[in-house]
Amino acid sequence: AVCRRGLADQGMEAIATPFERAAPLLRRAARVDTTMGAASIDALCAQGVSYVIRDGGQDVAAYNLAKHGPVCWVMAAGGGTPAHDLTRTVLPHIEAQAAAMGASQVAVTTRRRGLVRKMERLGYEITGITLRKRIP
Repeated sequence: AVCRRGLADQGMEAIATPFERAAPLLRRAARVDTTMGAASIDALCAQGVSYVIRDGGQDVAAYNLAKHGPVCWVMAAGGGTPAHDLTRTVLPHIEAQAAAMGASQVAVTTRRRGLVRKMERLGYEITGITLRKRIP
């Protein structure tokens, strides 16, 4: 299924795809792992649906969404393009997808402070902080 809402004006599209196609882009998110190795990108994404963002016929980014109750979680996201701010471009599209799935919220776990600032400017708010410590 191809969905263009929020992306068409940028010449991009999001396509639901098997995880295997999105995996190389999604695995880029492992460098900012929020689980301290407790879960792989593959395991996190097994809960949701993967999408690739295409720009000019190329797969440039990917994300995975999983709905739990009223919340649509972005389980992983990776990739990028110098031509577009994907946070600003893709988040409205994800919000529309979440609403179509019957969700009333979109949630993201990240350790990227710059992404937090960008998302706050887009109306997201910090609703908690997760601290982890490895124990023997």
